[in-house]
Formats: sequence, C-alpha cells, structure tokens
Amino acid sequence: MGLTKYPIIEGAIIKVVGIFDFNKKYEESLSSSLGYDAIPPIEYSHAQFYRDKYYKEFNELMLTQDADNAIKAFEKYLNRPIKFKKGDIEVNAKVSLVEIKLFENNIGVFAITVEPERLTFEDISDCNFCFRMFSSLVIQGESQILFHEWISLNILGGKSLRSTSSQHVDSDDYSGSKFKIYTAISVKEGDETDYNRDELLFELGTNAKLGSVSSKSYDSPSVDYFYEVMTNKVNPFNSSSGLALLDSYTVIGNDLFYLNGNLHRNNYSSYNHVYFSIYLYNLYIKYNVFRFNSKFKDDPVKFKGKFEDFINNYNFNYISFDFLPNIIYSKMRQALGIEQEIKLFEKRLNSLAANIQEEQEKRQAALLGIISIISSISAIEPILDTTEEIRQYSGLNNVLFYFLISIVLILVSIPILSYLFPHHAKKVWKKVNLYFKND
Repeated sequence: MGLTKYPIIEGAIIKVVGIFDFNKKYEESLSSSLGYDAIPPIEYSHAQFYRDKYYKEFNELMLTQDADNAIKAFEKYLNRPIKFKKGDIEVNAKVSLVEIKLFENNIGVFAITVEPERLTFEDISDCNFCFRMFSSLVIQGESQILFHEWISLNILGGKSLRSTSSQHVDSDDYSGSKFKIYTAISVKEGDETDYNRDELLFELGTNAKLGSVSSKSYDSPSVDYFYEVMTNKVNPFNSSSGLALLDSYTVIGNDLFYLNGNLHRNNYSSYNHVYFSIYLYNLYIKYNVFRFNSKFKDDPVKFKGKFEDFINNYNFNYISFDFLPNIIYSKMRQALGIEQEIKLFEKRLNSLAANIQEEQEKRQAALLGIISIISSISAIEPILDTTEEIRQYSGLNNVLFYFLISIVLILVSIPILSYLFPHHAKKVWKKVNLYFKND
C-alpha cells in the first residue's frame, strides 16, 4: 500500500486551551504587569452582524461582551519559539498569540495560538500531541521543563496549574492532565489527493498515528469504535467536516477560510473567533457542572442554589438564528457530556430534596417532643429550688457551681442542635477542622 497523499494545507488555526483560577488582584495584573492588552467590547454600531445571527444572551456574553456577566478578554502577541522532546525527535513550533478570557466565578481560560514549524499534517499531528499533554517536555537550552510549568512561567505570570504539597489549585481537581486542542485546517483538495477526510479527522482529533485507521494494524481502532467516535461529526456541507471530542475540536475543509488562494476574512473570523467562542463557552459549562457534581457532597444546600443559578444563566438550548452554529454548539455539548452531567446533578438534587424532607420531619418530631417535655413541667420554680439545694449540698460557691451547670447544658445542647440543624453543624465542624489543620 502506498503512502497517503494529503492535500496541500493553505492555512491552519491551532489553539491550546486550559483552565485556571484567578482573583481580582490577578485580573488587574494582566494589564499592569503581565503585558496583556484588554480587548474592549465591540462598539454597538459595529455589532449588528452578531445581533443578526446570535441570540441575545450568548451574543452579549461571548461576542459583543456588553452584558453584566460578559467575559473579560485579554491578549498578548508573543511570537516565541518553543521546542518539545518527543521520544528521539524534537518538535519545533511557535507561540504567536495568547488570549485570556475571564468568566464569572473566578474561572479563567487561556488559549495559546501555535504554529508548527512546517504546515504539514505530520507536523500538525506531532505538534498537537506535544501541546495537549501537561507532562510534555519543553527543551530550554540544556535543561527541560514540563509544559504546564512552562505555561505557568511564560503565559500566566507564575500562576500554577498543578497542586503541590504546599499549595492547592482548585482547577487542577477538575481539568485532568490534558489541555484541549482546537484545530481548523483549510486545505486545497484536488484530484491528485487520495486521503479519507473522516479518517484524518479521527486521527487528528484523537491524536492517533496518521494512517492508523486505514492500516488495519494492531493499534488501529476497531470499526465499532471508529463509528462511535464519529457520531459527533459536524458535516453540514461536502466542503468541510468537523469532529467534536472530549479533549478536542477539529475541522478540515476545502477552502475553509481561503478563496482562490486569498484569505476570506469572514470565514477566518468565524473559525478563529465565533466558533472558537462557542467551544470556550461549552468548556466553561462543562467545567462548572462537573465541579458542582464533585463538590455537591461538601455542602448540598449551598451548591444546590449555585447550580440552579448557573443553569438559569448559562444553559441555552440554542445560541443562533442560523443552523450551523447551533449544530456545532450541540455536537460540542454532546462530546463533552454536558447533558449527562446536568442530569446527574438534577438526580442528586431530587434525592437531596427527599432526604431533606425526611430529616425535617424527624427534627420536627424531636423538637415537638422537647417542647412537650418542657410544657409538661408545671412550674420552673421547683427546678430552681432543687438546683439550689444541690449547690448547697455540694458546698460550691454560686459562681463556680453555675459555671459548671452552664458547661453541662452547653455540652448537652451540642448534639441536640447538631441533630436539629445538621447542615449548619457540618459547616461549623469543617471550619474548626480547617483552623486546627492550618494552625
């Protein structure tokens, strides 16, 4: 079997995406000390194109950025070479642009635009393999550094992406060990090419070895797995095909953003900005819902309210008046498993509601029992008289005796209050444990 002849690549957009936590001080440092330029919202007179194509909520949040909860966008041009060690070879590329998007809830997303040394499918495959792994080795002179550490030092101003024994990074608990890869490739297909676009989509999207699908070797995907992965294919026209997966979104198209050899600015902007914004939006939803599911057990009542507010503000069925953005949006959600995460949380909320109701009924019964006991006492005076007799018999003075009585009453009330108000009790004990742990 001869080697596959791939089409000529006219241009490519490759972005490496990751999530991090931030605070107000860090947000201010992006412009003041880290060299990023804030991207202002689009002027109203220039934003009619987006208003005509996209629903108001999504548009104002991600594109025109004029909503109260809109993202805050920053960018910095680097044009900095980067070199990876991949087995026995070196993979060379350039980091041309870094974008940082700040969402609500102190969640930030960085996107690194990269350019392989050569614009071939082999180089793009090697490049994406290195850029997606936290643990990829970056060559720096005579030394090497892990890729996530390189990003922390050169992109995020020292902000760590990994937890250590001395520092906990919340985003590390929910981001896994891979960065996300967004790739759009414009090719010039012709009669002289013999490649299968679906197979190439699969190989780039899953980062499998090029040619592995057709080779039918031991490391080739099974037919069932191949078609299962391709269920998230975006293929409205014969001219292009996209594939949404858990860790990537890949699209290959004939004249995708070039026309007769010239850059088609509207198409390029669609893939570089609009469709990429759809991808970031879905990643933000996935990250939040997954985090809600993970943290739910820590404080069910608290995260129930946060989850419901988040779903009301961000979970849209559709985002556009046009069909293609909606298809892309839907396929990305499907690949990221967003609906499954939401359904899981809602199922846990239903269980929580039933448990809370049962607990409330038990606490009410206990409280009524205590009230009944108190109300059955005809007068408080005999209790005071008996208490005073005990004090005199013990020989203790008033201050010491009643101090001890108060301590006993407090100790008795703690388990009663903990039973009646379990969620508040958990918060108190958690704070006490953290205090002694950090002391």
